[in-house]
Amino acid sequence: MKSLAVLAMAVAACATVAADPVPSKVRSGAFVEMVAQRGVECGLLKRWQDLSLRALSLQDRNGWAEEDVAALRAETARLVSATACDAESLTLWIEESRKGFDSEMLPPYLVAYKTLAEMDAPPRVFSATSLRLDKAPVLAAIDRKLEALAASGRPAEGGKPWPEYIDRTSAAILGFAGSLEAEGGDEAAAWIAQSGMIVEIWYEEERE
Repeated sequence: MKSLAVLAMAVAACATVAADPVPSKVRSGAFVEMVAQRGVECGLLKRWQDLSLRALSLQDRNGWAEEDVAALRAETARLVSATACDAESLTLWIEESRKGFDSEMLPPYLVAYKTLAEMDAPPRVFSATSLRLDKAPVLAAIDRKLEALAASGRPAEGGKPWPEYIDRTSAAILGFAGSLEAEGGDEAAAWIAQSGMIVEIWYEEERE
């Protein structure tokens, strides 16, 4: 996921920024938001990819001052209105990031969904956002996807073998789920909710 954020910063930095008062973090965040919105509108991204990018953007701006968030909204609106579907800043970023969506952005959500769905008593926030009553087909699709990623020869995030990555991520998710009542629990709840929503949308789009 970090590589996608770095790529966004690089592309944004290459844009025309002469006499631009917009802070670099705002410009970078606005670029990601623009890609998410225009990517779906132009048929270049799937809905789960859009939501994954927005979740990444939300995570990156955690703790921002209100004026920076307001500047992000304004800069995003400007970029959205100025970016055509065939703009290279949009199409090249998406093309360069395509492998990263599958190997970096999606797996944490897949492992989280599988881990949480298989708990005896999943967190209520997960049950409230993963709306499928029968999760067995989703879990089977997750297993197939993780097996395909392992067979691709492409290592998991951080260069880890896929079995190790899955085990470590699953353990982290269980710890994450256990922190809902602790300080920072709101952040944990938000991420768990995102996992339920993103994976079920991914599953439906894979079936189309």
